[in-house]
Formats: sequence, C-alpha cells, structure tokens
Amino acid sequence: MPQIKINYKDEILKELSDISAEKAKQVLEFLCFIKHKEALDRIDPTQLYFFTPKWQRLEKEAEADLCAGRVSKTYSASEMDDFFSDLKKAKKKVQ
Repeated sequence: MPQIKINYKDEILKELSDISAEKAKQVLEFLCFIKHKEALDRIDPTQLYFFTPKWQRLEKEAEADLCAGRVSKTYSASEMDDFFSDLKKAKKKVQ
C-alpha cells in the first residue's frame, strides 16, 4: 500500500482560513502551550496564568507604571486597613 504524505502545516492553514478571530486566538494559545509544554511541565499549574500573553502584557504595563512613578506606597500586611481606606479615597476622587 502506498504511503500518503500529508503536509500538516498546509492542512492547518486551510483549517484556519475561515475561522473567527476568537477561535484563532484560542488556536494561538494552544500552539503556545504545545510549543512550551516542556517548560510548562516545570511550572506549578496554579501559576500558569502568570505566563499567559495577557498577564505578561499586564506585567509590562505595571513595570512601566513603576518606572514612571505612577504607583502608590507599598503596604505591609498589617496596613491592609490603610490600603482599603486609600482605595476608597482614590475611588471618590475619580467619581
């Protein structure tokens, strides 16, 4: 029996040609998962969110805010009441 050769990349591209943007995003996330699976096996599954493109984008935004001085003070665990109080004050200023 002759062996059939399938070009999987071409088949994938054909399948992708008419899918929605949301489905394309899901495919991309799955491809990233496959590509980085070995690294992911070494990461605590409860921490996987940190390595998502969205979270990494948010981390970069936070880093930019830190560098630009757009941050409030750091609160210790014992200062959580102060933290929530300051949040309420900030919310009132925005409204």
